[in-house]
Amino acid sequence: MVGRKGWRGKVGLGGMAALLVAVAPRGANADTGAETDPEEHPGVQLLDSHHGRNHGHHHESKAEAGTGGSGEAPSWPRVGGHWGLVVPLVSFTDEGTTGIFADFLNVGIAPGVTVKLNEKWSIDFEFIGFTRWTFENDGTPASASTSIVVDPGVVYDFGPFSGGLRTAVEVGSGIPFNLGLVPIINKGFPINEGLKWFVELDLPFFVTGVPGNGGFSLTPLIQTGVAF
Repeated sequence: MVGRKGWRGKVGLGGMAALLVAVAPRGANADTGAETDPEEHPGVQLLDSHHGRNHGHHHESKAEAGTGGSGEAPSWPRVGGHWGLVVPLVSFTDEGTTGIFADFLNVGIAPGVTVKLNEKWSIDFEFIGFTRWTFENDGTPASASTSIVVDPGVVYDFGPFSGGLRTAVEVGSGIPFNLGLVPIINKGFPINEGLKWFVELDLPFFVTGVPGNGGFSLTPLIQTGVAF
């Protein structure tokens, strides 16, 4: 006949130790909030550390996935602009060829507003104010005039350089009917994060006309300035 035994006899010391480990709080003391001693409960400490690393890595991966890893998503469109100095070099027309310094001196100022649609495409709204001296054959000034060219267009960034096409019309006193297309090639040189110096080759081709007479002109010009 088996005699009565208390619960200590039935459970045993090993069972009591297992029960205490199971109900003990992991990582911190329930009453004081102190960290659990890893020497007292090595199994619990290893389990909590492994779980914490996995949990942190899971949240970090989600954060990177939501932002592309950069922490800041790009936003489009963006607004920029430029200011340039424009110098026509030579002019080919149906009436002949003229060159800078020999036949004319023409200088323009070109402000512009650029709407950057994405990393590659932009719409550029440009205005060029020209002032022009025309010389006689002996080099003496013959006439002076001012005009404005309105030439908005699209620009594509190829990487090493940018290229684009503008539409244009010249406005001013004595300026005949005219419409133009202006292919451009632009190269930028960074000054700082938001500013660059650029050099641009423009090839404006215009069709001109007055009643009973029409013509054309091609006037390559150089533009240089700063863009932002």
